[in-house]
Amino acid sequence: MRFCPKCGTRLRFKVQKPHPVSICDKCGYSEMAEPSATRTTEIEENSGTDMKILGEKEDRIKTMPTTNVECPKCGHNTAFWWFLQTRSGDEPPTQFFRCEKCAHTWRQYS
Repeated sequence: MRFCPKCGTRLRFKVQKPHPVSICDKCGYSEMAEPSATRTTEIEENSGTDMKILGEKEDRIKTMPTTNVECPKCGHNTAFWWFLQTRSGDEPPTQFFRCEKCAHTWRQYS
């Protein structure tokens, strides 16, 4: 996480061609993003719930816990799972699943 050297506000990461940038929403300061910032997991713009895993993170998902749940896409019965707080703190977290076989990702609200 980076902060604006002018006003101290947290910089927002933005994917921009030809290279990603970090932008301050308060004062407009911008800088070229660090190379490590481009290797984070991103949800593709305009893709609904599909997720794109870039670089080294793709191998890291294989260490996540698995459970017996049927994939709605291919019918395989084992998937990786994780929780993410997608709504306000007073509501339950969302559970995500990713099929071991076809890598289809779906969510289940608690």
